[in-house]
Amino acid sequence: MTYSLESIALLDHSKEFAQLHQKFHQFNPFKILRVDQFEIRHSNVLAWLLNPNENHQLGSFFVKKILSSLITKTENEDKLEGVDFLSYLYASFSDTEVYREVKTDTNRFIDLLVVVPSQQLVLVIENKFHAGESEGQLEDYLHYARMKYKDYTIIPTFLTLASDAPSYEDYLLLDYNDVLDIITSYLNLHKEAIADNVYEFLTYYTAILREQLVKDEEAIELALGVYQDNQTAIDLLYLAQHRELRKQPRYKELFQQLDALSTSNQEALKRIYEKSKQTIDYIYKIGSNVLREAFLSFVQLEEIPEEVYKAHVSVPSFILPEWVDFMDVIGEPEQGYWLGHGLVIWFERTWDERLKINIEVGPVPFEKRIKLLTALENQGVSFRASAKLEGKKYTRIYTETTEVTDWANKQEIVDGMERLYQRPSLNATFKKIALAVETMEEKETEEKRKVEREAYQQQPHHPVLPAGAFRKFTDSIEINTDMYQIQSRNGSFLLPLFRNLEQTYGVTREKWWWHDSTFTYWFERLKDDRLKLTLELGPLQPEKRLTIIEKLESSGVSFAERSKQLSAKYTRLFSKSKVISDWGNEEEVYNEMKGLYFDSRNQEILDRIKELKEPERK
Repeated sequence: MTYSLESIALLDHSKEFAQLHQKFHQFNPFKILRVDQFEIRHSNVLAWLLNPNENHQLGSFFVKKILSSLITKTENEDKLEGVDFLSYLYASFSDTEVYREVKTDTNRFIDLLVVVPSQQLVLVIENKFHAGESEGQLEDYLHYARMKYKDYTIIPTFLTLASDAPSYEDYLLLDYNDVLDIITSYLNLHKEAIADNVYEFLTYYTAILREQLVKDEEAIELALGVYQDNQTAIDLLYLAQHRELRKQPRYKELFQQLDALSTSNQEALKRIYEKSKQTIDYIYKIGSNVLREAFLSFVQLEEIPEEVYKAHVSVPSFILPEWVDFMDVIGEPEQGYWLGHGLVIWFERTWDERLKINIEVGPVPFEKRIKLLTALENQGVSFRASAKLEGKKYTRIYTETTEVTDWANKQEIVDGMERLYQRPSLNATFKKIALAVETMEEKETEEKRKVEREAYQQQPHHPVLPAGAFRKFTDSIEINTDMYQIQSRNGSFLLPLFRNLEQTYGVTREKWWWHDSTFTYWFERLKDDRLKLTLELGPLQPEKRLTIIEKLESSGVSFAERSKQLSAKYTRLFSKSKVISDWGNEEEVYNEMKGLYFDSRNQEILDRIKELKEPERK
């Protein structure tokens, strides 16, 4: 590729670039003072907010809300033993002391140390706004606090932008979304009581957090479009000021051209870049994102349809195409949840530079969510017990990571996605999900049948099936008395053939009618004065049942895909009805029974059943 300097003029005339530039250059004093990207500055703001005696007028609101956030985060449930949070929420925190950059015995510095002597409580807060961990630092901080405050309850807290997991498991998780929610909530509730200068300061600060945390889809789409149309200009301007990327093979040719530029041209590139630095950085970060490009290659490789994936720049997501059929069973999630489906899979780049794949159950209606989680649990899928509590919305049921050594190498990321996607543990989870949904579907069908049956039985007048007509019919086709049973509204019967098939295919795996055989027939009188005949295959053991279905299907009997599921129990092979003009006329009812039984389609299916033979032995 030839990188032309004239391409920068085209970028300068781009309306989309100007729109994005304006979006990023709204007035904010934090940006003017270059506070927004530095971890130490955020720690200063947090120290100010955590101290009830500072001039922000929040009192102990912020520190108590931080405590309640730690309580309610699902990830912290197993780490709260012995901590009496309830007493803290109603106690006075007026003696709270907040310390910055506390030096440990190993010459490391704790970002924030919050000490409440009256409650004998200490919060050790490690703040990671962008930076990563140093080896052993978390353990060192906790050891220092335990030695210095021996009779205190120590709550070690790992604060990051996106709830990244700490390397030392004793730490509780907290993220800047929690900080943003706490401040925003206070501003909304107490706007009239807050001093104007404090309100303005906190408004600007939440804008900085929102810019970092809230995925602005409009800005992302703009950036992708600008980069696609002006890649040459963006790469030139960005890489000319980021020589540390020189080692990446994909930029070899570009850096050769940059090295050949005159000093004046290089200075011109620097001035143009400095003028629009944040906008150019954002466009480059979004547009050149290798994770997104790798994901697009991945979905093409796996032939995942476009309608079931979204190539987001940081969390590309997808669902299995077959999951679309699950919607009726598991319900629709709250509006705006991922791909609009109650289950989702996504890739992400972790804080420790690994590639992660996740599967999550989302905010579907509570009743459906409980049934799905219970069904998943019955299939051996593990998750926290609190996931079933009302109010919980998100439950990760699978997470796995793999190593990526070069995040600039698209093929390496694609290979990582493939490794994760092909893992036996993931495929086993997919199967468990399918079995769980099948179980839910079967239970819903059974419950619906039960409700319909009970509703029918509660009617004041049951339509009665004439017993005389039914007995006359069974006699006519030579059915012995031990092979039929008659009730008020239905009469069921077996053919000797059905009993004979039990020798090969066994009996049903649960109680079915009065006989537990392979197939059954029954006549029933419907409320609209129809006589109905049904032939049904019962709930045999799954492998035997499937063998019967496959044999019948090969001989021309059609089956719905649902009938072939392992959890399926009842499959109707024939069903037909006929209106009876006079139910008091047993001869008419008898003749219609014969007519339904000797229907050509029913007899054709019976002929296919007669052809069933013992499966081949392996």
